Amino acid sequence: MEVSRFLVGGEWRSSGTQREVISPYDGKCAGIVYQASRKDIDDAIAAAAKAFGDMRSLASYERRNILLKVSQAIESKRKEFADLITAETGKPITFSRAEVERAIFTFATAAEEAMRIEGEILPLDMSGTSKGRTALVQRFPLGPVGAITPFNFPVNLVAHKLGPAIAAGCPVVLKPSSSAPLTALLL
Repeated sequence: MEVSRFLVGGEWRSSGTQREVISPYDGKCAGIVYQASRKDIDDAIAAAAKAFGDMRSLASYERRNILLKVSQAIESKRKEFADLITAETGKPITFSRAEVERAIFTFATAAEEAMRIEGEILPLDMSGTSKGRTALVQRFPLGPVGAITPFNFPVNLVAHKLGPAIAAGCPVVLKPSSSAPLTALLL
């Protein structure tokens, strides 16, 4: 059985520590993953901080295109995703298929929202000292996002963290559930 590596700053890595992912349904090994070391985690945080400047400068349409590609990639591998969710969580295949459809939808919706990140102009003339003044509210990414996801929806809850972060222009360090990391790694 192949051991799944993890991604840090665009580089697939392995470590000295491996962990079996056991299906709660039948107790069979669904896969094996490498476990990130403290250095790998520090490197991931540093990579996210370094990527922030580039990511925040992406135009809305570029963020949308990235999110649409992710949605389409999941759609093209929907059976593989559903089978893997079932293998690592013990979830019935019909529920796994529904979760995959939801993740496709979540990334597509985030793509749409990337185009709607707007600002506002607010009147400030509520007292004499601010007569004739207005405020411009602008939304902008604040920095890298740390995302921790549980085991029960291993692709859709990842989508709910990654989609909005990418739409807003924020890089992400994702820590999937150690009980169900395979689907997040496939993503």
